[in-house]
Amino acid sequence: MRRCYQIKEHMPSPMSNEKLSLFQPSIWAGSKSVPSTSHSRNFRTQLQQSIFTSLCVAYALLGLQRPVQAQENSGNFSGPGPYEVSVSSVDEQGLIFIPSKPSSATSTKLPAVVFAHGLCGPAEKYSDSLTRIASWGFVVLANQKQEDCGVMNVNHPFSTLGNLFQLPVKFGDGVDFEQMSRTVEQNISYLATRSDVDADKLALMGHSMGGGIVLDVASRLAANQPGKVRAIISIAPWNGVKPTPSSVVNAVKAPILIFCSMTDALCPCSGEVSLTDTQGVLSGSITPAIPFLFGPDSSSSWHGGVLSIFNNAQNATLIEVRDVSHFTIMGVGDGEQMQEFADWAHGVSGLNFNRPNRQYSQIPTLNYSIAFLKATLAVDVQAGESVMNQAPYDQRFSAVKVSN
Repeated sequence: MRRCYQIKEHMPSPMSNEKLSLFQPSIWAGSKSVPSTSHSRNFRTQLQQSIFTSLCVAYALLGLQRPVQAQENSGNFSGPGPYEVSVSSVDEQGLIFIPSKPSSATSTKLPAVVFAHGLCGPAEKYSDSLTRIASWGFVVLANQKQEDCGVMNVNHPFSTLGNLFQLPVKFGDGVDFEQMSRTVEQNISYLATRSDVDADKLALMGHSMGGGIVLDVASRLAANQPGKVRAIISIAPWNGVKPTPSSVVNAVKAPILIFCSMTDALCPCSGEVSLTDTQGVLSGSITPAIPFLFGPDSSSSWHGGVLSIFNNAQNATLIEVRDVSHFTIMGVGDGEQMQEFADWAHGVSGLNFNRPNRQYSQIPTLNYSIAFLKATLAVDVQAGESVMNQAPYDQRFSAVKVSN
């Protein structure tokens, strides 16, 4: 059974004491218990009646403002955490973000997160986001392999010509899905050996291609090393990696948090790719080029997209974020660094990554991601639950869907 909270339509009344419980300990523990169908129908009916009655009274008689919602800068995990963060490089592993323990810290070991970047996306371009996660007490390791696909933009002819004969090799390396999966597994094994990491509190996180790869890795580890990975966060996942995440995600028992946006032109929650290219005579939609670039079995809707991944998952939460692009969905604050990343990607590829008109300033993806990690890795379950349970009320989300 899947619960779906459409934020605009299903906002609880500010005049009632009703509260939607989005996350429960039984979900994180892998419990198979689910609410009954009749209970769900009664809940929806009561909720709709409550909304209609209360809002009519509130707006017509009392002149109340819009229903209570999460404020952009309120609540836990919405800004930098209490830890100072140092960044360094580890041979054959990647960039590592290490939080310095406050004097009040009681544990000598910290939970850790392996981060997988997007297609040809340098890990350092995610530094603001990864630093933010580390500042809340997580060691974060981001691999630096498969970062260079070369310049493929006719607006930069000399750079493109200089890479002409290397482009097939570089691009082929960039889309080597098995290589990235092996790298992520190596990152997990490395973190488990560190003296400052709690090997029982390891999570995977990825964006775009990396968002798909971490689901593939989690499904493989579920069979080979069950319990190794305790949580997975997949942001704007590409359901075009192989194996297709939607075809293997059902094997994952650990809790999964997925973020997507219908304004993402490359990996929308559902529907076809709407990204365009500006390459002279090749200007236009990139859809016809998808089979050429990624194989004849590739789909312009990425085999059902993000929604297909969620629908096939056992223990997942899907959050649809309003008015963000494929890049800014991963951003902190107003997403400035990730917008710069998008501009850089346009410069090297000619792809026209869109800029949705966002009506709010603070992008919420990472503070909810941190809350999810706090809860699922048993770092601070109460605080994590408290923030996650705000999701159905947050106007920056268009929908929150829960499986299990």
